[in-house]
Amino acid sequence: MRIVRIALLVMGAIVAPFIGFLLGALAAALLTRPLTGDPAIVDTAIPLVGIAGTAAAVIGWTRLLRRAHYRHLRRLRRDGPALQGRVVAAHTSFAKNPRGPGHWTVRIEVAWTDPRNGRAHKAGKAFRFSQQNGEGARDFQRRHRAGSAIGVLPGRRGGFVLDVPELPAWWDRW
Repeated sequence: MRIVRIALLVMGAIVAPFIGFLLGALAAALLTRPLTGDPAIVDTAIPLVGIAGTAAAVIGWTRLLRRAHYRHLRRLRRDGPALQGRVVAAHTSFAKNPRGPGHWTVRIEVAWTDPRNGRAHKAGKAFRFSQQNGEGARDFQRRHRAGSAIGVLPGRRGGFVLDVPELPAWWDRW
């Protein structure tokens, strides 16, 4: 699972913005030259539209990951019922950002037994909430406090998804 997280990080942090910039710059070059014919406008449009392409690629990448997670969750729900797990620990932390809003992180440790092979599993997931949604983070931890039951949908190769409506942090989805 670690290699999947690293690949998603590289794609989201390097490849998607780079491709977005290239496509934006290419579109600017191909569209502004025939429309204006002025090389100065083309030279100005290429970096500006390239930056807009980078922003569009980053936003598109995060939305694609969100859709992929919910599709994966629907597939796991369709494949079989959720196993009953127990929340072992739930921790809430706040990270303050000096240049903007901070975020709340709720880390949940879950233990469950797989009925197929009888093995006990223990793993955790992190859920992020914006600074403005601090009440949502506290409510999430209240609903999933230590000792409470939670649905666990086991996936392939040891992966799992918690059967909750909230979206896990981007680095902890698979």
